[in-house]
Amino acid sequence: MKRQINLYGAEFRPRRQWASLNQMALVWGGCVAVVFCMGAFYGWQQQGVGRELAQVRAALEVKRGEAQRLDAELTRHQANAVLQQQLASKQEELTAKQELMQQLGSLALQKSQGYAGLMADLSRIRDKQLSLQRIEIADGRINLSGFANHSQDVPAWVKRFQQTPSLAGKQFSELTLKRDKEGRLAFQLSGIEREKP
Repeated sequence: MKRQINLYGAEFRPRRQWASLNQMALVWGGCVAVVFCMGAFYGWQQQGVGRELAQVRAALEVKRGEAQRLDAELTRHQANAVLQQQLASKQEELTAKQELMQQLGSLALQKSQGYAGLMADLSRIRDKQLSLQRIEIADGRINLSGFANHSQDVPAWVKRFQQTPSLAGKQFSELTLKRDKEGRLAFQLSGIEREKP
């Protein structure tokens, strides 16, 4: 009987060496090449950003120069303080005179025209949302009645009394709102004081 004996065991076989000098040199060379490529790429990007930054700085300098020019023009165009004060006093004087003329005109209109002034004022504040059907003047009081489209139209119309000389500052003692047989909204303002001419 024959037996085989293997005298060349696994421990005698050549082993693959990791991290040999050649392999380490290749890895380090690859790393240096990657670092160099990355440095070149970032350097190229930095140059582009630097160019853009230079352009932005140049544009900013142009805008600053224009802003300084406009500021200088603004200081040249500022009004004289004395003239501004004179203008303000003249405007106040003009406003006071206009108010006086308006008051004198309204008094003259009331005294000279009597009922005509009231009628003119009512026509001046007419409203499409309501129609005035009756005007009654008795015992120094004015009673107005008519029809409105909506209930809020009457108070809005009464607020406009302040725009008229004959009704400004007047108050009424009673407001009546009701629907008539035809479904129309009827209103009546009673007891408005009337200035005596």
